[in-house]
Parts: sequence; structure tokens; C-alpha cells
Amino acid sequence: MASIRVLPSGRYNVQITDRGKHITSATFDSEEEAREWAKRQRKPMGKRRIAPRKRRSKPEGPRFFDLAKQYCIQVLNGRSSALITSRRMEHIAQRLPEYLSDIDRYVVNEYRLKRLQEVSSTTCRDELQLINRVYRWAYREMILDEDEYPSPCRNIPMPSPSKPRSRIVEKHEVELLMSALQPVMAAIVELAYETAMRRSEIINLTPRDLNLEERTLWVIDGKTGDRLVPLTTRATGILSEALKGCTGPKSRLFPVAPHSVSTAFRRARQKVGLDDDVRFHQLRHTRISIVARKGFNQAQIMMVSGHRDVRSVQRYTHLNAADVVKLLD
Repeated sequence: MASIRVLPSGRYNVQITDRGKHITSATFDSEEEAREWAKRQRKPMGKRRIAPRKRRSKPEGPRFFDLAKQYCIQVLNGRSSALITSRRMEHIAQRLPEYLSDIDRYVVNEYRLKRLQEVSSTTCRDELQLINRVYRWAYREMILDEDEYPSPCRNIPMPSPSKPRSRIVEKHEVELLMSALQPVMAAIVELAYETAMRRSEIINLTPRDLNLEERTLWVIDGKTGDRLVPLTTRATGILSEALKGCTGPKSRLFPVAPHSVSTAFRRARQKVGLDDDVRFHQLRHTRISIVARKGFNQAQIMMVSGHRDVRSVQRYTHLNAADVVKLLD
């Protein structure tokens, strides 16, 4: 039996019970996602035949968590994703055997099947790819012998990724959201709409990153490294106001936590009655699409978005035939 409740944060928690005994639970941003997950749990899994694996009486060799930790230190050191990836690695390591010698494709397949009952297919897919990334890095760095420790993700069926969101946030919707937010949060939301900057890039801004006279700013150690961001006139005005509250060149313009931004955005969205597809990250999609509609070329769009791959730009650009027709004549 499945029960759904709304948490104080505004998210939806699902609990699956069987004959009064709690089995598992998961939390989602929307009620629709929660109900879909609950439906999947009611589907019979059927009996699975798993080939017997030989267990060593005394495991030996490298540990997965040690390898994952080394990967985070050497590859992600200084990146904004380092802390998030480290925590995800800890979570994964807790669900896998301690030693690499005991982790094979049957173990990972069991991990996959169990995680699909707890999280979305996209989250499960990301975790499997992360495990495989650690192994491939270890091979390149000559830390592991591929013949002795083959990747347990090889030939594992990957869950299908969720359908990408293509929602464009209209200007009046941004204004509605801002009306339901505190001034600092409203400034962050409007700046995201004006610049296509990521949440982490905005909250890490300091006065020394800005060059408002030339209407540019530097993103330092962003997802794709350092980059120069061009600013609209309105974005320049928002940053000028934020500068007034700074106490020094190294103090942050927006001293808030990333999670606080997402929580405030979600509550504002619910308060003004916008649909669940209006997400903070959709502001980035929106600005990139606005720039594309103006007829900017690929290089100019990538200057705004910060992407290094044309394929990534295409995923973020949502145009229709009407947008193209306007540029033909």
C-alpha cells in the first residue's frame, strides 16, 4: 500500500507498506512523480536468476570508497561539483561491497534494480555512470589493472533518462515569482533569467569578479571552468545594487545556501500557482533560447551559455518554426 504526504519543504514523500510493515520510501518534487514511482513499486518484479558468484573467504585488495575518494580529490579538486559528488560516492559505497574484488556485474545489477524502486531512472543512471567513471579513471591513471578489476558496469542495462524539460519561463511568470520572494532571492532569480548563469555560479559571485563598466563578469571554477559572462543592462543594475551590501572584495554578493535558493523558488512557484515544470534551471534554458531567437550565431550563444559543446547548446535551445520564420526575411 502506498501513502503520499506533503512535507514542510513542499516536496512529496511516498511510503510503501506491506501488511503494516514499512518497506521503503522516497521523496519527489511533484505529486505526479511521486505517484508514478508508487505505481512502479506495485509492478511485480518476478523471479530473477542470478549466476552464483565465488566469494573470497578473506576479501583483499583496494576498497571502492578509497578509490572513489581518490578520484574526487584528483579529478574534482576545486570544482563546484566536488562536494556533491563526494557525498554521492559515500552513498553509493554504503550500498556496495567494501572491496573491489567483491564487486562484479551481478552486484551492480542488483544495485540497479533496487535503486530503480527508490529513485528516478535518471538518478539511477547517473549513479551507474559515476561508478563506471571511477573505474575508467583508475585504468587511465594505472591504479587498477583492467584485466584484474574489470568495470562491473560493463554490459549493464542503463535505465532510460527522463524526458528533458523544454519549458520556457515567460517574463510575466518571472515577475510573478519575484513578487513572492524576499529581495535577495528575487535578485538571484532575475539575474539567472538575465544571464543564463547557473545557481552555483551566481551565489559564488564576489565583487572582484565584476567589471560592470564593461558589462562583464568572471565565473571562476564553474562547471566548465573559468569563463567571461556578458551582461544585459538589467543584469548590470541588479549587480550594482548587490554590491552595496558587500563588506569586502572577497565577500559574496548573495550570501545564501544553494538549497535555500531552490526551496525558496519552489515555494514561490507553488504560492503563485505555476506548474511544476517551472524550475530554477529552466531560467537558464529560457535565456539561451531568447538569445538564439535574436539570431545570434553558435559561437555567440556559447559565449552566453558557457557551453563548450555544440550538442549541449542544442539541448538548451528551444526554438519553433515561428522563431525561424522571423529571421528568414
